[in-house]
Amino acid sequence: MKFKQWLAGIATGGVTALLLSGLLPLDRLSHWLICLGAGLILGGVVGVMAGGLDTSKEAPVQRPVQATGSSAADRMIESGLGMTRSIRDAKAGISDPVLVEKITRLETVTGEIIRTVSEKPEKAPQVRRFMEYYLPTVVKMLDNYRTLDERGVTGENAERTRQTVRDAMDVVIGAFKKQHDQLYQENTLDVTSDYQVLSTMLKQDGLLEGGPVPMGQAAAQAKK
Repeated sequence: MKFKQWLAGIATGGVTALLLSGLLPLDRLSHWLICLGAGLILGGVVGVMAGGLDTSKEAPVQRPVQATGSSAADRMIESGLGMTRSIRDAKAGISDPVLVEKITRLETVTGEIIRTVSEKPEKAPQVRRFMEYYLPTVVKMLDNYRTLDERGVTGENAERTRQTVRDAMDVVIGAFKKQHDQLYQENTLDVTSDYQVLSTMLKQDGLLEGGPVPMGQAAAQAKK
């Protein structure tokens, strides 16, 4: 609990107990307990209210992104983190809960892409267009939406702009997820190639019937 919440809770609890002590004769233990209990309950409620209720969804907390030692990759990571902060700032000024949820998902997949570049700096060239065009365009769109919300702009054009941004988020999230998946395409091909070689050798050694076979069927054949 923050200091402001703690102070408000203590003050409210003390005042509540003081008021009740003027109404109840404090010659019984039960009266003392009533004053104390009421003070604690109301103090706790006011303490929580003083901190405000945050109903916005936040992207999952991720480990800090480490520098790679590659100047090109590190510049790209720094730029990506800056734009991610801009997306978060825009989200804070948007009132539509559905769009806020979509932006949170967008933050998450963007963070995964940035982290992949941090862990595999050789992948940086694959996300250059993502960092230099796709992500800045998304930031601009969300900034425009936030401006409309903060200024309370209404009318046909404003609503059309808002709807365009809402619809675009689904497309962007899908595209960003595909971008992230493509960064691991080589890994998938390597695993598939290794498996095909392995299953062929198992067949040659008489340890696997047929082959190579789809991975999902290999275990079943091995049991025969």
